[in-house]
Amino acid sequence: MNSRGLIAICAAAVVLLTGCTSKNSVSDADAAAASEAAKARAGLPSSSTTSPGGDSTAPVSTPPLPAAVTHNPIYAVGKLPSARCAEPAYDPTSLANARAYFTQYVACLNKAWAPAIRKAGFTFKPPKLVVVLGQSPSSPCTVDDGRDYYCDGTIYMDAATHLKIYREDPDEARAWMALEIGHEYGHHVQALTGLFAAMYDREVKLNGVDAHLEDTRRMELQASCYSAVYIGADRNYFPVTSDWLTVWGLVIRTTIDNEHDHGNGENHGYWTTAGFDAASPGACNTYTVASSLVG
Repeated sequence: MNSRGLIAICAAAVVLLTGCTSKNSVSDADAAAASEAAKARAGLPSSSTTSPGGDSTAPVSTPPLPAAVTHNPIYAVGKLPSARCAEPAYDPTSLANARAYFTQYVACLNKAWAPAIRKAGFTFKPPKLVVVLGQSPSSPCTVDDGRDYYCDGTIYMDAATHLKIYREDPDEARAWMALEIGHEYGHHVQALTGLFAAMYDREVKLNGVDAHLEDTRRMELQASCYSAVYIGADRNYFPVTSDWLTVWGLVIRTTIDNEHDHGNGENHGYWTTAGFDAASPGACNTYTVASSLVG
């Protein structure tokens, strides 16, 4: 079983609009990501301020999270209806197969989430899907090659990483594909329910690197929780076998978060398991819990 890192770093201006993720082990790519992260952080306000006429610093207070994220109507819709979909049968041995897998999976996600979105009082619109092989497609967001991400109503998936994982560990690859496409779809749910807009308004006024990163972790952990909500709702049709659940359980707990923007493996496992067990978006309110649960 290989550890896969959720290590993508988005530019500060678009971090809340892309929800990008990556699945690389520690490598030269991680070093490049760390460099980009440092550049992004350098452009953010400091988390401390110097008192006029003195050398001491005082912490900047963090404003409360908006009600649109802490008490969003999506949390009250109850269990997600089952789409009655089996896991797509396509193995990621080619771009065509990976595209077929993700296309079928998104169709099932639409069936499950559309009623919940409408029940919460929002307008449902299915996301677009773009699947490429080893290159970043043209999009409104600037993202490096090899990354899966959500941007402006479109889910972008790079099949190259999934093909590579499949060659190394087929069982892990399929569990990762299910987690990842559901995670990016989770960002679409956040966009449809007004969370992206509310958090963007907050982020442009927020001081401090640590505060920005914690907000981002809350969003990313919620997206993974939403991914698991669907699997939990469809567990009898997927079907979720004991063997599949064992592999998936290892995958969700061995994520790497070198840049502290997606949550550590323990917390990622906690929120993803919570979504699966409850099969309800109400289990995914990452905005009212202590910082220790989104570290």
